[in-house]
Amino acid sequence: MKPQHLLTSAHWTMAITFSLSILIVYLAYGTNMHLAISTQVILHVGLIIFPALFKVSYIIRLTALKQLGRPVN
Repeated sequence: MKPQHLLTSAHWTMAITFSLSILIVYLAYGTNMHLAISTQVILHVGLIIFPALFKVSYIIRLTALKQLGRPVN
């Protein structure tokens, strides 16, 4: 995969997973809704999965930046 395409994909993935993580935190803890236990379980599992995907996409971003010869910061 081309480094520029990899970088763009990593940025989009980071944005989406960050947004979904914030949404899940809001739904799980920020609302006074009485959610079913199965919904709460799904939200808490999402709190593990989406930040992990964010971290993986950050590593992909660093790899793409290194391949492009750009500074990694």
